[in-house]
Amino acid sequence: MQFNAIEYINSFSHTGKKVTDLSRISGLLKRLDNPQNGQKFVHIAGTNGKGSTLEYMSQALIKAGYKTGQFTSPFIEEYNDRIRINGENIPDERLEEICGRVKTAVSDEIYSQFEITFAVALIYFLEEKCDIVFLETGIGGLLDATNIIESPLLSVITSVSLDHTQLLGNTVAEIAVQKTGIIKKGCPVILSADNIADTVDIARKKAAECNSSLVMPELSECVTVHSDISGTDFTYKGTDYRINMCGKHQVSNAITAIEAVNILRNCGFSVSDKALKQGLESAKVKLRIEVLSKNPPVIADGGHNISGIDSLIEIIKSSDSSIIGVVGMMNGKNPEYAGKRLSEILDTAICADGYIENNMDACELMKYFSCPCESADYKTALKRAMELAEKKHSAVLICGSLYLASAARREFIEKYRFS
Repeated sequence: MQFNAIEYINSFSHTGKKVTDLSRISGLLKRLDNPQNGQKFVHIAGTNGKGSTLEYMSQALIKAGYKTGQFTSPFIEEYNDRIRINGENIPDERLEEICGRVKTAVSDEIYSQFEITFAVALIYFLEEKCDIVFLETGIGGLLDATNIIESPLLSVITSVSLDHTQLLGNTVAEIAVQKTGIIKKGCPVILSADNIADTVDIARKKAAECNSSLVMPELSECVTVHSDISGTDFTYKGTDYRINMCGKHQVSNAITAIEAVNILRNCGFSVSDKALKQGLESAKVKLRIEVLSKNPPVIADGGHNISGIDSLIEIIKSSDSSIIGVVGMMNGKNPEYAGKRLSEILDTAICADGYIENNMDACELMKYFSCPCESADYKTALKRAMELAEKKHSAVLICGSLYLASAARREFIEKYRFS
């Protein structure tokens, strides 16, 4: 029977057996001849903003001519998009071949899908001779499989807030301890400027313990000139920049990336101001306030925690259009908060389920909304939203879960051929 990489990866659970140290991933990589050794990494942790910040940084290096590896999660369109070089997904044949090698090194321990995928990515980046790899943590940092790397060029910690509390802790401070666990001895670290005082204090303490220089972007030197759904123009330290993502949180992510590039320049990477500006402007992350259609307006966003919901509402509430929402959430999230805040901006909420196994039941989710509300499986919900949008000349907002947004994106592109 022919080996199928995706079926093999899916034979493992999302989390594997609970980890208390990094011995499991360490053992697997050792049997694979430690493909992480000798590679140059930028390691990124945080609750929100990891993917956007990674994209800003990596696009700047790509524009500067460097062969750039990108490891992210979860996937948006297909599993392969978690492992990219210069924005191109790992080819199916390489995924199959490398995954087959990883399989031969797997012991009888209970691995996670993430660990297997991470091992594949390290081998791919090594064999393709990447100049630099931008490596995003899965969950947390301290006990995340990616933390096996010993001396990154740079550690980056984006906005830290409440998420995955069952694994990481019940307060932002407890979660910050996990995120700052990626700080390594003698390796510089950047902390995004939109963190609360507790997180800043924890990062400073950890950096001091590791003899690592800590850089925080200077918000006092950042001015947003204009921002709308199409993008943002801002000035940082006297230089003009444009990004094609909107919201003040994206400006924070962008200036974090600017400071990161400055450190990489000190590490020997030649990135011109032109390449930096082009990289920032070309960066785009799917399902981060992504406009799928302009007529009718259809926007999909994968934000799924309190901070993500707040950022979305801040951007959407300035719209003059009435809004039909297709909303889904995963079990274990915060439906009370999401329902309360989204009810402030939605004319109608259509609660959706059926897009992934662990989604919240749509009828249960309805209880948390005070605006007019319906429930349906996600495909029916999308169809219903389109009908209402055309009838009422409204916009459609798909939100609450990255998994819903991803499933909806595929459905819309396939059925409506939006451009």
